[in-house]
Amino acid sequence: MNLFGGRRGIDPDQADRIKSWSRSAWALPEETTVMVTELVCREPGCPPIETVIALLEGPGKTTQFKIHKTAGDVTQRDVEELVRGGHDHHGK
Repeated sequence: MNLFGGRRGIDPDQADRIKSWSRSAWALPEETTVMVTELVCREPGCPPIETVIALLEGPGKTTQFKIHKTAGDVTQRDVEELVRGGHDHHGK
């Protein structure tokens, strides 16, 4: 049973690659947590599946980035493009 509704499973090796690429691209310190999830989007105009990378940098400081692809299709170049501002992102 999926209690979170829109989340999908990601291959653990691919999730680790995306986390590693993210750490490298943003030069993140070890204490920053990187989370990778794949969500099903049901909103009009939204791609059916998107990968979300969340950077948890401390209390109250979370930044999320979305790549409009499944996690399995995300490449290192996609993550590097996030640093240059080429995809959606939301900060808190």
